[in-house]
Amino acid sequence: MADFTLLIDLGMIVVAATLFGYIARLLKQPSMLAYILAGIAIGPIGLGAMSYFFGGTHIGISDVDNIRVLSEFGIAILLFSVGVESDFRKLISIGKVAAIGATLQVAAVIGAVLLFSYLFPILSFEQAIYLGVILAFSSTMVVIKLLGDNYQINTLHGRLLIGFLLIQDFLVILAIPLLKDIGSAFAPNFWALVLVKTLILIAAAGIINRHILPKLFKFSLNYQEEFFLAALSSCMIFIGLAYFLDMPIAVGAFIGGLALSTLPYNTEIFNKIRGIRDLFVIVFFVSLGMQLQFSFATVPIGLIVFMIAIVLLLKPIMYYGITLFSGYGSKVSVLVALGLANVSEFSLIIAQQGFDPLNPETSILSTELFSVIILTITISMVIAPYLMKSYGGIHKVFEEMSKHIPKKLKRKRFSARLSNLEAVPKKLSDHILIIGGGTMGFNIARTMYKHFPTLVVDQDSEVVYSCIRQGIKATYGDVEETEVLKKINTKKAKLIVLAIPNIKATLRALSFIKKENKKTPVFARAHYYRDALALYQGGADYVFMPYVIGGNVFLKDIGRFLDTGKLSTVINLQDEYLKYLKEKAKEEKQHFGF
Repeated sequence: MADFTLLIDLGMIVVAATLFGYIARLLKQPSMLAYILAGIAIGPIGLGAMSYFFGGTHIGISDVDNIRVLSEFGIAILLFSVGVESDFRKLISIGKVAAIGATLQVAAVIGAVLLFSYLFPILSFEQAIYLGVILAFSSTMVVIKLLGDNYQINTLHGRLLIGFLLIQDFLVILAIPLLKDIGSAFAPNFWALVLVKTLILIAAAGIINRHILPKLFKFSLNYQEEFFLAALSSCMIFIGLAYFLDMPIAVGAFIGGLALSTLPYNTEIFNKIRGIRDLFVIVFFVSLGMQLQFSFATVPIGLIVFMIAIVLLLKPIMYYGITLFSGYGSKVSVLVALGLANVSEFSLIIAQQGFDPLNPETSILSTELFSVIILTITISMVIAPYLMKSYGGIHKVFEEMSKHIPKKLKRKRFSARLSNLEAVPKKLSDHILIIGGGTMGFNIARTMYKHFPTLVVDQDSEVVYSCIRQGIKATYGDVEETEVLKKINTKKAKLIVLAIPNIKATLRALSFIKKENKKTPVFARAHYYRDALALYQGGADYVFMPYVIGGNVFLKDIGRFLDTGKLSTVINLQDEYLKYLKEKAKEEKQHFGF
């Protein structure tokens, strides 16, 4: 008879995650917390332990090894999707800050743990090295999920967070094999081998991107199933390359995602893999809960406090200082600091490498220390959403502490990269405000700015730069802050267009605008009927839903033809439309070669 244990375990994960997810929604708690609690409930210390009391009947998950493999695949899928959605040129623009900052932070944490072990001989040298490396890295999984849920991946702080995390992930490539044999750190052959492997993977990505991917997607463009399979196959190819080169599969998946990000269909690719990505992300968080154990009574309380202080104090303070002195301003620095106040999923892999459950006496990490590490990782991930939500209050505290610093120093040093982007035209009145400079907002601005005074507001610095380069007035700012909305003078605007994807931020901005002046016309966009209804209830004068409007226009044109029997009534702009299609088709041909 076939063994369906893994399938049953996966089914239990999905059911438990669904149940706890609903409870979390009702209590308005983060979904990550729900999934971790689901893992505790069905794992070895929950239902998995109960099987021993019922004559060995399988009613819970007691063997998490196979689930760990699935969760590691989940990390890879997540990083692949991040790569697909990323703009490599934008990442390069922050590469220097990310490389120096992340390296300094990782070195500082490892040094702090070594110093602690020297002053308080609780840990051996090898244990201190392991613990330092484990605490040094932050969670790409958690940060990307939080950024994605809040539509912040392409914001300035989102790109900085991803930049720091990518450097950390590259350092993980070095750390994992180094910890297997710490003495290899002094061997030049080791570093040469790592460099060669990395170059091979990057070169393979370039070749595949140029010669294979265009042909692969050329065939699948008109077929939904093949398009999905082409996207997933691309991820698997790079995972296989990384595995063959003995590198973390997540790093290979991310490089594969970057290779696909240059294709014109990267948005469709991202949407196609979103479902499978979400499934394995859930598996990861549930598996984290399964690994929790509470056998750490013999671990000194001082060590536990020290570990928490490293994660919640030292790491965020360092990142705050690095980002601030790089000129990104206090608010962005606080968001970056809070986003990285957690421990990485790769730290789980490192911890498992240092702990052998079959031979705990000969393991580098003891059973108790391993339990504390897993608990620290879990707690840091659970509180991450709450920390990000509290950034406003924490930012005010930092602003209050820094009020004695000269404004000139703040502007020229701490906000040097933002000072030019935050400029707003003087005597702003009777103007068109476009809040959100994405595809829709930018196209509106490009049409309007030649005829009306127009200002674009966005929290993506690259969008602001792009508008300015094309002669469109633009400013950097987060419209969830009332100071930004006051600065752009919403009260005297001729028209305000809300074109940001985050409905919560849109509703908050709409509420402020209507309180300032009820007569200010506000046009907004919505993807869902409930969002459109909420916008109308909030005071929006016109809500644009692309699919609904497009369908209505199409139906109106059909009716017009049936009423008149004349094609000329519906194809009067066909020449202009064909010209536009030819331009776009030419761009596709240049990229795909067909």
